[in-house]
Amino acid sequence: MLSLVLSLLVACEPPPPPIPGEVERSGETIKVVNGKNVTQGMVDAQLEQLPANVRDQVVARGQMDQVKEQVVIGELLYQESIKQKLHEDAKVKTQLALAERNALASALLERTVEARSTDEAIQKWYSEHEVQFARPQAKARHILVKDKAEADKILAEVKAGGDFAKIAIEKSTDKGSGKEGGDLGWFEKGRMVPEFGDAVFAAEKGALLGPIETKFGFHVIEVQDKRDAVPVDEVKDKIKSQLRNEVVETYIEELKKGATITEPGAAAPGAEVKPAAEAAPATDAKPGDAKPAGG
Repeated sequence: MLSLVLSLLVACEPPPPPIPGEVERSGETIKVVNGKNVTQGMVDAQLEQLPANVRDQVVARGQMDQVKEQVVIGELLYQESIKQKLHEDAKVKTQLALAERNALASALLERTVEARSTDEAIQKWYSEHEVQFARPQAKARHILVKDKAEADKILAEVKAGGDFAKIAIEKSTDKGSGKEGGDLGWFEKGRMVPEFGDAVFAAEKGALLGPIETKFGFHVIEVQDKRDAVPVDEVKDKIKSQLRNEVVETYIEELKKGATITEPGAAAPGAEVKPAAEAAPATDAKPGDAKPAGG
């Protein structure tokens, strides 16, 4: 009987609170720290905390071993903090609670932003701010040489069907664009030196120009395309950034309107306020003046 009572008491006890900071240890094990696996999933989670551009740099520079080492060191520090029961310290508990609240708030906002940043929303924002993107642009490639006579030869060769990109790679003194076949991409007029920009923007799409002399030398230019505005697809990321701020502000205002927020001690909206009981009307009668019933 006693054993039954004890087992019932144990069953009724609440489970111990979870130890904070435990993460899923998924994927391939890369190290074992005091019997605990440090896994590739933990490394991937660490990478996800970095901004996208920093994450790309880490991968491009071959710094993954450094990230793995940071995760291993983090595991050591985490285990030691739990061993010292720091998670039971009142101040640390508050810090952990605040971190959880911030993480939840950030996750909520990110989910809302993602849901509302649709292609339709991006197109609408673009249309409402189209004046920002109404900038005449040209797409061109060029071959730069020091001598006008050489530029004349190159122009004649291209007009005769020569491979523009191949000639640019072989002969252009602009090594930056030369290795790309002379490609300069899209640019606005003011970005280039005046002689170059004026010639390109005065020409029609598909025109071959040259030699155009600038302070850099002599250019043979092919005007590949022209447009009056930057298309929405090329500014999606910029618009998403702008849209994010607007979505967050709008969403917070929606939450405020749907919530009950009052000053301390103020009655909640819609609460019934009962007046104090009315006092009996005053009279001049004294206790001794009362007449007996039936008198």
